[in-house]
Amino acid sequence: MIEMNFENGDLIMFPGWRKELEDKSLEAVKLQNYEEALLHIKKLETYDAASNDILTAKVICLIELSRYDQAISLCRKLMKEDEENYYKYLHIYLTILFQTSQYSEVIDMLDEVQDMSLLPEEYQEPFQQIYDMSKQFQTTATVKDAEDHMNHFFTSLENGNFQEQWKLLSFHRKHAIQPYLKQLVPYLSDSNLNPVIKTGILQWCMDEDVTDRFQVEKFNQRDWFSPATLPDVLESDFAKASLRHLDSVEQSDATMYQFTKQILYRYLYITFPYTPDMEDAELVAESVLYLAKNYLQVNESNEQQEAPSRIHQEKMDEIEHLEKVYFSQIDD
Repeated sequence: MIEMNFENGDLIMFPGWRKELEDKSLEAVKLQNYEEALLHIKKLETYDAASNDILTAKVICLIELSRYDQAISLCRKLMKEDEENYYKYLHIYLTILFQTSQYSEVIDMLDEVQDMSLLPEEYQEPFQQIYDMSKQFQTTATVKDAEDHMNHFFTSLENGNFQEQWKLLSFHRKHAIQPYLKQLVPYLSDSNLNPVIKTGILQWCMDEDVTDRFQVEKFNQRDWFSPATLPDVLESDFAKASLRHLDSVEQSDATMYQFTKQILYRYLYITFPYTPDMEDAELVAESVLYLAKNYLQVNESNEQQEAPSRIHQEKMDEIEHLEKVYFSQIDD
């Protein structure tokens, strides 16, 4: 059944045995005996005697056995090596992607074609159908995924941990808030909810220009706000006033200024949309600068070094406490 090619040492299969294995492979596929078919095809591959038709039969077996990754890999190989039948393999490839719900991949691949009329006539209609159905199912899948995630988010707001709430909130801020607005509003006045999550919900409303007025509770304060009219965290009058007190730092040490600005941002993010009294802008600016120097372990000369006053230390303790309790968990 096998002969040796003494010039190159290759094993060559006799045509009769090759034909027998091909027939057995195709018959097994016809009878839906896919594992048996793969055994015959493997023998042909061992002697590099598997034709592209046999390899196509192998793809069918892999699909029927739900071994989709292997089927996709083999399809890609055939698309590269047998250009004459490229569209046949592409059709199989797209079908696998569709069956495995990889709709975006189908759409991206067919978008590259651009004009379906340039395809061979026999593939124009089936490719268009796969494309249209992928578009439809992609939209349906996206909506369903969003709903599932949102239900999970509401459950986490009731009894989940902060990291889970933050992750789900970050995911949903990519989508429209209006379908869920009525369900979200009560959480803004829930004293048990982490204030950082409340700020995230408010910012989501701001992104969507929500004009309704909502009651927001934070640190025993309650007031009504319209998200569409709220400034960004560092665009409030208080934030701008505090940053003006740090102008000299910005000029002398840009790195220190950016780090100080980050601490100020986190502090105001936690309390948002509430801000300290305007007369405390300088106190807060100096306190966050002290903290930045402590965090960066900056040692000033003895002549310049000045210990924080009691009031500065109290404000530093407050800011540091809020960061540890409410914000640092994001990085856990």
